[in-house]
Amino acid sequence: MYLTDTRRHYTFEPFVKLLSKSEMKDKWTLYVLTHESDTGFYEEYLKDTDIKYKIDQVNPHNNYMTKVQTASKFARDSNIPYLMKCDNDIYLSSHVLDYMISNLNLLDTGSFLTLGPSLSTGIPSVEYFRKSFLSDTANRALEALFSKTNMYDRDGVSYSKLNKHTTLSTSSWNPSEFFDSVRQIDHYYKGCHPVRFNEQSIKFINSYILDRKDKVFEKSDYSIIEDKSSPYLCDSIFCIKTSTYIDIINDESLFVDPYDEVPLNRYCWNNNMGHLFVKNGLAVHINYNWNHNIQQYEKNFTKQLFENS
Repeated sequence: MYLTDTRRHYTFEPFVKLLSKSEMKDKWTLYVLTHESDTGFYEEYLKDTDIKYKIDQVNPHNNYMTKVQTASKFARDSNIPYLMKCDNDIYLSSHVLDYMISNLNLLDTGSFLTLGPSLSTGIPSVEYFRKSFLSDTANRALEALFSKTNMYDRDGVSYSKLNKHTTLSTSSWNPSEFFDSVRQIDHYYKGCHPVRFNEQSIKFINSYILDRKDKVFEKSDYSIIEDKSSPYLCDSIFCIKTSTYIDIINDESLFVDPYDEVPLNRYCWNNNMGHLFVKNGLAVHINYNWNHNIQQYEKNFTKQLFENS
C-alpha cells in the first residue's frame, strides 16, 4: 500500500521505475491510495508497465487511517496474506523488494512483527544502513554528528534526558546504550534517534548516497537481521502479516493518535516480538517532516539521485 498525495508527485516516477524491474511482479500488487483528485496522475505512470496495480481516492478526513483500512480490507478480501506499507518519500530497489517477498514466511513464526529494508534514515534501521553502506571514515564522521546532537523535548516527551548519550557524553556513539535509554522513556512516542533530531546528519547521509548513487540500488548479498533489542520502529516502510495488521488497526486500545505507528509498536511490546531487517538491503528515506521547508530539498535530492538514469 503506497500512501500518497499531491505534495510528492515528483517521487512517483522514479519509484515506479525502480519497482518495474522486479522479477517477481506476479507475486505483488501496487495499491496507490490518495485523498486528492489526482488518480489520473498515477495512472499515467503505471498504465504502460506490467505492474499489477490498483488506484483509489479516499475521503480526506482522517485520510491516513482511511487509506490503511481500505488497503487492509482489499488485502483481506483478495486473500493476500502479507501487506507492505510504503510512504511516498521512500526509494526501494526491486532487488530488495524481491528478497523481502521471498522471505515473508519468516513472519509466520510469531517472533517477529515486521520485515523491512535497511532504510537510510529510518529508526532503528539507520544503524544497519550506515554499517552496510558507509565507509569506516564516513561512519566515524556520522557518529561524531550523532554525538553532537541536542536531543530536545517535544510532543510532551522528555527526550533531553538522552543527551547523556550525545552532547553530555565523553564516550563515542553507542547505539545500544542509547536505545536502552529510549526503552526506559515513560511515553509511547519512542521514535527518536539523533538522525531525526539533527538534519545535518540526514544531509551527510544523503550526500554520501548521491556520491555513490549507482551502488544504492544495485543487487547485493542479502541476509536477515533479527532485531529484538530496538525499542521502537518508525514505520515508513514495513511488511507484515495481513491478519496481524488488521488485528492491530482494529484494536482501539492501542491508539493514541490517528496513525498506526504507536499501535504497531504497542502490539510488538505486548507480544514480546521483534523486527526483521534486510542486511545490505538498502532503501532511501529522504528526510523527516520535523524539519522545515523540506519539499524543495527533497525535490533537488530526487533530481540528483535519478538524473541520467
